[in-house]
Amino acid sequence: MKFADIIIPLAVEGVFTYAVPVALEEKVGEGKLVIVSFAGNKKYTGVVWRIHEKQPVGYKVKNIEAVTDDRLQLSGVHLQFLFWMAEYYMAYPGEVLRAALPVVFRLESFTAVTLGDTEIDFDDLTDNGQALLRFLRPGQYVAMREIEKYLGIKNGMGLVKSMLDKGYIQIKETIDEIFREKTEKWILWARPYAEEELSGILDALRRASGQYKMLCRWIEAGKEQMEKQHFLKQSGGSAAILKSLCEKNILKIEERKVSRLGEDKAGEQQANPLSLQQESAIKQIRDYFTSKDCVLLRGVTSSGKTEVYIHLIREYISRGKQVLYMLPEIALTVQIIRRLRRVFGDTIGIYHSGMPDNIRAELWKKQSGPKPYPVILGVRSSLFLPFQKLGLVIVDEEHDPSYKQKEPAPRYHGRDAAIMLANLCGAKVLLGSATPSFESYYNTKTGKYGYVQLTSRYGDIRMPELLLADLAEYRRKKLMKGVFSPVLIQEMQRTLNEGNQIILFQNRRGYSTYLQCDCCGSILKCSHCDVSMTYYKQRDLLSCRYCGSIKRNVSLCTECGKGHYRQKTPGTERVEEEVAALFPDARIARMDLEVMSSKAKYHRVIHDFEEGKTNILVGTQMVSKGLDFANVKLVGVIDADSMVNFPDFRSEERAYCMLMQVGGRSGRKGEQGKVIVQTADPDNRVYRMVMNGDYDVFYTEIAAEREQFVYPPFCRLIQVELRHKEVVVVRNAVNLLVGRLRVELGRRVWGPAVPEVSKIGEMHRVQLLIKIEYKVSLSRIKSFLKEELSALQSDKGFTGLRVYCDVDPQN
Repeated sequence: MKFADIIIPLAVEGVFTYAVPVALEEKVGEGKLVIVSFAGNKKYTGVVWRIHEKQPVGYKVKNIEAVTDDRLQLSGVHLQFLFWMAEYYMAYPGEVLRAALPVVFRLESFTAVTLGDTEIDFDDLTDNGQALLRFLRPGQYVAMREIEKYLGIKNGMGLVKSMLDKGYIQIKETIDEIFREKTEKWILWARPYAEEELSGILDALRRASGQYKMLCRWIEAGKEQMEKQHFLKQSGGSAAILKSLCEKNILKIEERKVSRLGEDKAGEQQANPLSLQQESAIKQIRDYFTSKDCVLLRGVTSSGKTEVYIHLIREYISRGKQVLYMLPEIALTVQIIRRLRRVFGDTIGIYHSGMPDNIRAELWKKQSGPKPYPVILGVRSSLFLPFQKLGLVIVDEEHDPSYKQKEPAPRYHGRDAAIMLANLCGAKVLLGSATPSFESYYNTKTGKYGYVQLTSRYGDIRMPELLLADLAEYRRKKLMKGVFSPVLIQEMQRTLNEGNQIILFQNRRGYSTYLQCDCCGSILKCSHCDVSMTYYKQRDLLSCRYCGSIKRNVSLCTECGKGHYRQKTPGTERVEEEVAALFPDARIARMDLEVMSSKAKYHRVIHDFEEGKTNILVGTQMVSKGLDFANVKLVGVIDADSMVNFPDFRSEERAYCMLMQVGGRSGRKGEQGKVIVQTADPDNRVYRMVMNGDYDVFYTEIAAEREQFVYPPFCRLIQVELRHKEVVVVRNAVNLLVGRLRVELGRRVWGPAVPEVSKIGEMHRVQLLIKIEYKVSLSRIKSFLKEELSALQSDKGFTGLRVYCDVDPQN
């Protein structure tokens, strides 16, 4: 008999062995998606890791119940990649599988309810009990979630259990098959008709005027087939009339499967001509690929990196290879999608977590089928697609923190995982950025990666002029108007007078980042988290950016009861309001997560700004990524100090990258643009180096400090976080853990420390950091760490303790 080791998509250790029934032996293979029972009668979709004939000892083996789809199968490389990710990022294989598969493929059991055989005594029931039994029908099973929705309750298990105890209902575990092929109904002739036959049919229908008119419209259309809804709209008839014509075997309705992918047949336009610098860069990249698997392309903003990508993509497609083009945030790159669509048309597929589940599933199936997309444009989750002939991976804006998955596990880095995937597939990797991450740049210094530069903008357009506005001086002289310095207001007025556009960058949402009492100085915080609540003026409420809890706005201080809350540190909402007051004739738009609640809204804001329908765009870091506006001549950074002074060893690196990126939106076409950075600390070295614009000097100075204090890229980090509802428990646990770890790891263990936000969702947090030199075995330290964490969690004194491991944390 054959057995299969199966990965279950849950946070559980290892794989689980099931028997392969004889009837399924030909269908079950490595990488297949199968349905199995787990933890009682719960059913899950698992993936077969391997097939063998070694029967487990000590327990009764369950059978595999079904294969979900004969056409779906993960390749050996795909499985190898999933297990590498689980091992490297200290996650369970099931957690990685859960991230990899679209939700519609993860069929999971649900409790279904139907009426039982016992006679019902309605007088003995609550109102909800009576409503439940009247809702059910004999022989028909209804999902628990549908019952809860119908009754308007959050947890119906108690009610169902009481009904079950009385014998009024029966339950079963079944499979919720979420995925359905999309279909359309088409109308056709039921059979071929001669002209004289049609005349006779029309004569017979004259008394049925509706059917007569519909058939006449059908004949007048002169088509052999037509989509049902389109025809009904065109003919003005009803579905009932069409049904009558079908029942008389004059017409018939045929159901057809259609794609949800919205393929765009337009395309195949010629790419833009390359500059001499771009041609040289492509040649260097090709040369490096003969000896290195990864190349870093550093090009200043607007230097034409995307055009280099397009030419390389064409090369690999012509060789019959697939290309993965990764971006940090797909919703922020509408222009890149449009540009690639114009060139590659229906040969490019888009994949990201914001897509509807069924569309993601359909693209996943297409990629595992005989005609996959040659090019995939996606975010970090696109790494999990089943590539068959992957030849090139492009990671654009490789420095961006959005590539790091923070919650839930696996907490992987999209750039680093992409490099491993390419290595397993025998593909090459091209990293692109104007401001590379220290890790990638360090790898070019050590010779691990190739290094290519684009040092000037396309068309020899000058880089924008950068000015610092000294907020401390303007505040001392009382020259500030709200959050705006005189120099910024003056430049904004000049830019608007010349008919050009402005981008204002403030990396905070809402109207005010926090409220502070003018009497006792206390800050209004979330009741569930140790963090200030953000005030949103348009909705007149306070919201926690961590747990999402909402409060009504309050004026009187809840601590002292005497003072009143004052708004501090303005967000994008307040910046937008002040701009409108300063420039009442300007057309203003805002771009942040609060207003960009849908793709349609985002597209509208981008389109209006491109078309010149708005003059000023106010936004968070959204405005710094993937945007190319020809008419933007001024960028204003409202408060740069909040980025520079953030308590993290990467803060200067991130501030430098953000300022260079957002500044790069200015003056991309035509005359030179201008960037004004408002700061109360103009002597800070980050601003000095941004003005200098020399990345090598910046890296050399900051990296020297990193090396001295042993931080990446000169070591690897593992961050361990413990959470518990009781602060005493979590502190006792971390002190015990640190003591045990230092026995083996010594001074590599740093901490424990309480993070800036010490409590999230009623859970107190404490962290420790493990620094690991490159010469030390990372896998050995991980194994030791897992053992110690397992021992800690099994201690009855720490019941309810949650442990999170983050390899290569980005904070």
